Amino acid sequence: METGEARARVESALKAVREHPFIVEAAAGTLTREQAIRWVCCAGRESRSFPWILRMLLTWIDNERVREILQDNLDDELGNGDPDDAHFMHYVHLLDNLGVPRAEFDSYQESTGIRHALNLAFNMAACRRSGWAIGYMLVNEAMTPITYEAARGALLPKFPHLVTNFFDLHVEVDEHHVAALYEAVAELPAEESAALAFGISVGQRGMELLLDEAYGVLDYHTEKIDIVADRWNPASAVA
Repeated sequence: METGEARARVESALKAVREHPFIVEAAAGTLTREQAIRWVCCAGRESRSFPWILRMLLTWIDNERVREILQDNLDDELGNGDPDDAHFMHYVHLLDNLGVPRAEFDSYQESTGIRHALNLAFNMAACRRSGWAIGYMLVNEAMTPITYEAARGALLPKFPHLVTNFFDLHVEVDEHHVAALYEAVAELPAEESAALAFGISVGQRGMELLLDEAYGVLDYHTEKIDIVADRWNPASAVA
């Protein structure tokens, strides 16, 4: 498959994410400490799950070049043999540098944003549709420069002495992954074009949900909605 259409769709997805209020306000320096820390908690949970996503993909993708690309990604996620250098541990060390107790990270109550984002990720990994999975992975990795630069911008005003190598490292590694994933796109048959586009849209949706939670979009109604309860029945509503 030619990669030109995929690149255009990824750029469109990246444009939409750049317009999310979390990203916009991070650039303006107007996010709160709570919003910045919530991003770390949400992104850390996504990072903790990511090796499982890659392992699941490796159980069913049979194209040898694509398998090599995914294995390389997994090796990076796991620290290339050094558990202390695993990507998830970088989030834990970032919390230490921020002076945030690990108990605050461990006790963070996931809202519907990160839960839905993780459900999307696991479903893409289990779908056995190469186009969906590669499209999801591609846009997920391509968004790193946007989201990490925003997080850095959100955190530095609150923590001016923060060492930001964490962000630079992830951006550099994920740029390599994106280039490799475009090789994976080229391995797809042309008839997977629509599936690839759908996977890209799911990746965009997952990132927007994570940012929604970090920003606070999902703070206003947190109880479970029982759609058959009387309170949701229009016939029982007060005129």
